[in-house]
Amino acid sequence: MNNKPKGKLDAITFVYGFGAAVVLVGAMFKFLGWQFANELFILGLSIEAIVFLISAFERKTEDKEYNWENVFPQLQNQGTASPDTNAYNDAMTQFSATITELNAQMKSMSSSVQQIKTEMEANAKNSAEMQNRMSEFNELMSTYNGNLRQINDKYNNILGGK
Repeated sequence: MNNKPKGKLDAITFVYGFGAAVVLVGAMFKFLGWQFANELFILGLSIEAIVFLISAFERKTEDKEYNWENVFPQLQNQGTASPDTNAYNDAMTQFSATITELNAQMKSMSSSVQQIKTEMEANAKNSAEMQNRMSEFNELMSTYNGNLRQINDKYNNILGGK
């Protein structure tokens, strides 16, 4: 069985929760078209407004600042290097080395991406030039075909004339 002591009931929190419950029930009444929906809304919202007004003037006691040295005893020995401090320094050195390596890899990747971009731009330019040359070639072939037809027509006229 759990023998933990239970906390005190806070009156403001209780009234606030009660008002919220009344507002929700009023909303349900409104959605379902039941009677007294408006009255429940007025009652619930009035309770909420009063709670907000009271809580605006409520004073809280200051919480004691937590004693971090109980959680991290290393904080008590700030002047001396302890094994924990050495472990921390080792971890930070390793972290720094990892960051340095990551930075170098990012620079390498950036350089590779720039190189790919340059190659793609060159390929796009070459492709455009090739397309222009193919257009010129197609025009020449059309002219060649036209000339060949004329030659064939003249040849056929010469053969047909005999």
